[in-house]
Amino acid sequence: MSSVKSAPTISRHWELLKLLPSRAPGAEAKHLTAQLMDRGFTVTKRTVERDLQMLSGIFPLQCNDKGTPYGWYWMQETSLDLPGISLMDALSLQLVEQSLRFVVPSSMLQPLTSRFMQAHNKLRALQEDAPGAAWLDKVAVVEPGMALLPPGVDAVLLESIQEALLRDKQLDAQYMSPHHNAPKSYRLNPLALVQRGAVSYLIASCVPYHDPLRFVLHRFKSVTLCDEAAIRPADFKLQDYLANGAMQFSEGEQIKLEAQVRGDLVTLLQETPLSHDMTLRPYPDESYRLTATVFSGIQLDLWLMMQSSSLTVIAPASLRERVIKRLSKAMQQYQSTV
Repeated sequence: MSSVKSAPTISRHWELLKLLPSRAPGAEAKHLTAQLMDRGFTVTKRTVERDLQMLSGIFPLQCNDKGTPYGWYWMQETSLDLPGISLMDALSLQLVEQSLRFVVPSSMLQPLTSRFMQAHNKLRALQEDAPGAAWLDKVAVVEPGMALLPPGVDAVLLESIQEALLRDKQLDAQYMSPHHNAPKSYRLNPLALVQRGAVSYLIASCVPYHDPLRFVLHRFKSVTLCDEAAIRPADFKLQDYLANGAMQFSEGEQIKLEAQVRGDLVTLLQETPLSHDMTLRPYPDESYRLTATVFSGIQLDLWLMMQSSSLTVIAPASLRERVIKRLSKAMQQYQSTV
């Protein structure tokens, strides 16, 4: 019979050695078993006891057998700083790798490349021995609304933008706005990177102005890192910027939305309110009157259009008229389609 251990067995032994304390009275097999199970290994106390007996013939391990239950520990001054990562570390690193490519500079992620590979290899090796290794196949984060494929972003261009943001340097950029036929030149002060669904944005101000603007990463045609230091407004804080509705494509104006809602939308809003001050008051016809303070902007308009069969805007009057015009235009287009 071959004495070569399988990858899951070696990983379990490695984890077990890392759990052992460096002094008496040591760790009991029962407690070590529980710790291994917390780390995703399917193992019994008897298996751990056999592992410890076997490993004590290879490593300087000591069993405190002066009383029961026995405790296991490293011999004095021989504990080892064993390299490696736990199952939870491996799962976390895989999630980090998947989600941070656009918002963390490549130069900062580069030192983690070996750790990402180590995490991948560990999960692959443990997929049969530790049920927790398959966790990433059992959970997912999805964006609400229509699923869109992410746009392509040039890796070199992205690295330059991240480097400028990291070093607080200005950028010379060629940017293609959807409203223009050719790229325009800008000198930018990078302020932040934001991932919104499938699309990534650079928040920056255009020299000589200081107002933060949104630039879609995949619309940059070229960028050049400048020697000049970026001008960062003292009052700019990313969390405040987001809280003021910027990524809802609002200019920060808040309005009191009043509407009549009906059907399944009522249940949806009861479960996930539009705002902290939202109220729903029943009408006699089983519909409800909605009131909520929301940011005015494109995101609100899109949501209202999407819910138009279950929601009728009452106020503000300007918003109601805007929705009516869009619905009328949509109806005209459908009626003119052969």
